[in-house]
Amino acid sequence: MSTNNSTQQQDELDQIKSKIQDNLISSGNYDIINKQLKLQLYESGWYDKVSQIASRELMDHQQEVNSSNSNSSNSNKKNELTFDQLFAFVKPKAEELVPNEVKQDILNRITKYLDDIIQ
Repeated sequence: MSTNNSTQQQDELDQIKSKIQDNLISSGNYDIINKQLKLQLYESGWYDKVSQIASRELMDHQQEVNSSNSNSSNSNKKNELTFDQLFAFVKPKAEELVPNEVKQDILNRITKYLDDIIQ
């Protein structure tokens, strides 16, 4: 029973999230908040830091491939770094790098929006 109840609660939560997102989009507030987030991330240097992390990982991976290829005569596609692998590596680091002030500001904007539509 608790699993069924938990699933039902999750479904209800998903419906609420969907309605909020639909309302954010239709009201234009999603674009406003999204643009503000991008601007704050740009101004904080977040994009540059994330780009550096990705570039460094690509270079490190290439050095590993070159090193392993010099030890063997087979050049293998298995050694290539996929986008999904790079994304999985970079994503948690990128999330950690979002400045707390930016997180708080965006959270405040969303909270204000929700307060306004609930009243």
